[in-house]
Amino acid sequence: ITYLILDILGGQTRSYAKQEVSQNLRFISDNLIKDIKSAQDIGSLSTDILVLIMPGDDITYSFNSVNKKITRQLGSAEPIDLNTDQVEVIGGFSDLSYLTRVKNVGVSLKINYKNPSNLPDYNASTTASFAVELRGRR
Repeated sequence: ITYLILDILGGQTRSYAKQEVSQNLRFISDNLIKDIKSAQDIGSLSTDILVLIMPGDDITYSFNSVNKKITRQLGSAEPIDLNTDQVEVIGGFSDLSYLTRVKNVGVSLKINYKNPSNLPDYNASTTASFAVELRGRR
């Protein structure tokens, strides 16, 4: 019975870790896609920072490689972490625009569940790469 209980608890732990990673990926990508589509132009773009020119305040996305977080900042407000403390986010932005006609932003994300003890039940990660066209400039 003890082994059965430990097996059930291990399954719940694996499921929780995978769910946490999946929810963070969905939340981060949904925010990025919505904002990039709404943007009028790209203010600046580097691997770690994306500044979107918006009708109101500009929006800045930043990857922090030390804290392994992604933040979203509206205008001069305080940056807000988009990922939870249970996961680490690594990623980058790229300019996939074609001449001056079409503006596209490429996004790469890797999300890992924090597992400082390196326990097998807590190993969960995912990656995603996508491109989004700015449509607010039309």
